[in-house]
Amino acid sequence: MVAEFLISLSLAAVWLGFLICLLVILFTGTKLSRYGDIIAVRTGLGGAWIGLVLLAVVTSFPELVTGLSAIIVVDAPDLAVGAVLGSCIYNLLIIAILDFVYRAGSIYSGIQHSHSLSAGFGIVLLGALASAMFVQKHFAPMGFGSVGPYAIIAPVVYLIGMRSVFFFERRENQIYTSGLVETVQARRVEPLALRLPRVYVLFGINAVVLMAAATALPVIGEALGTIMGWDETFVGTIFLALVTSVPEVVISVQAVRIGAVDLAIGGLLGSNLFDLVILAIEDFVYLDGPILHAASDQHLLTAIAALTMTGIAIVGLCARPRARVFRVVAWTSLGLLAVGLFSALILFLLSP
Repeated sequence: MVAEFLISLSLAAVWLGFLICLLVILFTGTKLSRYGDIIAVRTGLGGAWIGLVLLAVVTSFPELVTGLSAIIVVDAPDLAVGAVLGSCIYNLLIIAILDFVYRAGSIYSGIQHSHSLSAGFGIVLLGALASAMFVQKHFAPMGFGSVGPYAIIAPVVYLIGMRSVFFFERRENQIYTSGLVETVQARRVEPLALRLPRVYVLFGINAVVLMAAATALPVIGEALGTIMGWDETFVGTIFLALVTSVPEVVISVQAVRIGAVDLAIGGLLGSNLFDLVILAIEDFVYLDGPILHAASDQHLLTAIAALTMTGIAIVGLCARPRARVFRVVAWTSLGLLAVGLFSALILFLLSP
C-alpha cells in the first residue's frame, strides 16, 4: 500500500522523501559512531567487537526489513536475495572508500587481526551460499520441507564465528596493550564526557531513528525503481543494495574520522555476516520452497564476486600493505574496486 502511494506521487516528491531519509541517516549515523566508540573504550570490549555485533545489527536492519517485505508483500524472493548479496559487495567496497579517506596511511596497517577471522567466517558463509545456490538451481530442490540446508547452516556458523572472534580479540587486546604490536593509527578524537548509562540511552535512541529512516529508504527506492522502469534483478542487487548500505557508509566514514578504525571495519565485516544470516531467515519466511531455488542464476555471479572480494580483504588484513598506489589507496583496495565494479557492470549487461 505504501509503495503504491509513493508510485502515485510525482517523481520529484519521491526523490525529496529519499533525500530526507538520507539526511536523517547522516545525522544519526554520525552520533552512533561516536557513542559506539565510547562504549567500546569504556567497556573494554574494543571497537572491532562492538562494530562486529552492535553496529552490524543496527545497520543491517534495513536489509532484513527489505528482504521480508519483498517476500511477504510482493512475493519477490529474487529481489530479497539480490539485496543481501549486493549489500555484501557494497560493504566491501566501503573498505576501499575508507582507505581513501584515511590519512594516517593505509587503513590495513592500523587495525587488529581479529578482522581477518571475521572475514574468514564470511568466506565460509559465502562459499556455503554459492554451493547451495548451484545445487538448488541445477538439481532437484533439497531441504527440510520448504527450508534449504543453507538456512540451517548459516545461523550455526554465525554463532560460532561470534564466539571465536570474541575470544580471539580478547587475546589480541592483551597483545596490543602490552605494546608488542606496532600500529599506525590516526589521532583519535577524545570521547564525549558522558556517563555510560546515558551513552547507552543515546545510542538506543539514535539506533531506533536510524533504523526507521533506513527502513523507509528501500521502500522509496523500490518505488523509484518502478517509476524509472528498472529491471528487478538490477534494482535488487545494485540499487536497493546501495540504499540499504547507506547507514554502513555514514557510520564507517564517521568512525574513521574520529580515529575508531576498528569500529568501522568491524561494523562492515559484521554487517556482511549478519546479512548472510538474514538470507537464512528469509528462507524460513518463504514457504514455496528453498529461497535459493527461486533466485535468479545471476546471483551466483554476485556471490562469487563477494567471495573473491572477501578474499582480497583478508589478504589486505594479513599483509597490511603500507604503500599507496599513486599515494591514494593500497593495491588491495584497488582490487576490491575492480572486482566490485566489474561484477556490477556484468550484472547490468546481463539484465534484460
